[in-house]
Amino acid sequence: MAEVKPSHSLIGTTLAQDVYNEYGLLLLPAGAVLHPSDIRLLEAHQVGSVHIAATQETAQMPFPVLHWSEAQAAREYVLAVQQTKGLFKQIASGSLPSLGQFRDTFYPLLDQVLQRWGFLRFIYLKEGTEDYTYRHSLHVGIVAALIGKLMGKSEEEIYLLGQIGLLHDVGKIMIPDELLSKPERLTDEEYAIMKRHTEYGYELIRSMDGASELMALCALLHHERLDGTGYPERRRKDAIPFECQIISVADVFDAICTDRVYRRGTSPFEAASVLWEQACLGKLNPAIVSPFIHYIVMLYVGSRAVLNSGEDVEIIMIHTDEPIRPLVRRGEEYLDLRLHRSLHIQKMIG
Repeated sequence: MAEVKPSHSLIGTTLAQDVYNEYGLLLLPAGAVLHPSDIRLLEAHQVGSVHIAATQETAQMPFPVLHWSEAQAAREYVLAVQQTKGLFKQIASGSLPSLGQFRDTFYPLLDQVLQRWGFLRFIYLKEGTEDYTYRHSLHVGIVAALIGKLMGKSEEEIYLLGQIGLLHDVGKIMIPDELLSKPERLTDEEYAIMKRHTEYGYELIRSMDGASELMALCALLHHERLDGTGYPERRRKDAIPFECQIISVADVFDAICTDRVYRRGTSPFEAASVLWEQACLGKLNPAIVSPFIHYIVMLYVGSRAVLNSGEDVEIIMIHTDEPIRPLVRRGEEYLDLRLHRSLHIQKMIG
């Protein structure tokens, strides 16, 4: 085993140890054979050295590999969605589960996500509107916990954010299905009913065994905005708990990325652009949005995407000044999207 600096001379060699980024998230597992996109990923995360098999013979040895495939990810994800759906249905039938039951459903998945760099990419490659409410709840819990980790929160705080995110929309179980699944724009009267999910969620969580007042408040206030334009209380700035500000960022991000009955989801790059715009307008907290945007765009170095022109590209490099407009490769040609303002990444495909 040799410790070396990442470079293109390592293409085709095998990693002997897992490689993590500065936040403790897995970039590449032991046993991975390095490809050009892997080298770019390591360089983008400023990984100073990696451990590789020292000789051709040892390169073929079966090093302990992280047993985490897309198939396994899909199984664990689908299981968590179905279990979350079951708990929400329990509420609809008049039986309120305890917080511990939600933890038992969510924590095994969250444990995996917090250790694996690529899991967020997996959930945003999935398409379709089936079970949107339950998938959205899981996604917001995952994203909120990741934001907590990016901001250096303690493990206890990270898992609390995950729980809050999972339950932030629980009040929607009290909203008529015909409104939740309506493909057209809601009328003013229907929208007024929809907005009451925040109040329903507050009351449900306050009645839940093991839940805290903060968790209930985040269900009530996750649609508030720092400039006072949100609902239901039109709170401003510090009157909105910081944890709830994190949930708001996670909620907006997932709502943009995930397919909904009335529109298709868009790319995480477009979602990151909306988040930054909302932060600049004083609606979302830039101290939360900025590190999350950089995390998201770095996640996709080496990935394939589709531009709004319909062309397939590979994301090559992220620019620090405009992270949402990366350098991409289109065939043999390199395009700096900072210089091609009419083009943007519309969809991730791998």
